[in-house]
Amino acid sequence: MLSPDAARAAAAAAGVPEALAGPHVFRFALRHPILAKVLAGVIDLGVLHGELDARTREVVILRVGWRIGSVYEWSNHVPIAARAGMTDDEILAVRGDGSSPVLTARDRLAIEVADEVLDTNVVSPDTLARARAIVGDGDELLELVALPGLYRTIGTLLATFAIPLEDHVPAWSPDGRGPAWSPDGRGPTG
Repeated sequence: MLSPDAARAAAAAAGVPEALAGPHVFRFALRHPILAKVLAGVIDLGVLHGELDARTREVVILRVGWRIGSVYEWSNHVPIAARAGMTDDEILAVRGDGSSPVLTARDRLAIEVADEVLDTNVVSPDTLARARAIVGDGDELLELVALPGLYRTIGTLLATFAIPLEDHVPAWSPDGRGPAWSPDGRGPTG
């Protein structure tokens, strides 16, 4: 990772907002300015200025983080999901099979879309039809289908290069349990 000062300088040179120069993911990515700009664009689309509502977006990102064992992705998005109105029980339910009664129909759809993208690289016609009925046929639908693949790419970089969590971010919150397999080796008991 770049030092904080080097990351700020690289962000300015790359046209990446200075606020993004601090997180470890960007202190790593700013070594490659074009990659850093792409990641900044994904975050802008996914978290800052996308059309998909915040809760649905966070269900997708958490599901991807959990499924691919990305401690960084999961752990950094738990507080974002909480700010989007999700309770700890709802956040933990994203880890399961999608049938938890604490999840809404929209949450279950988001999990299904994420799983299909991760498992088959395509959203089935049936799931896509239900997604259109729930989120419409505009930008929200495109974001719902795109986010799992985009965040899988980010999670792959984070895990492959073992990007550490920031000191203030607890691993696998809210309960400290990681998936049965995860690159950080924390396993199901954290």
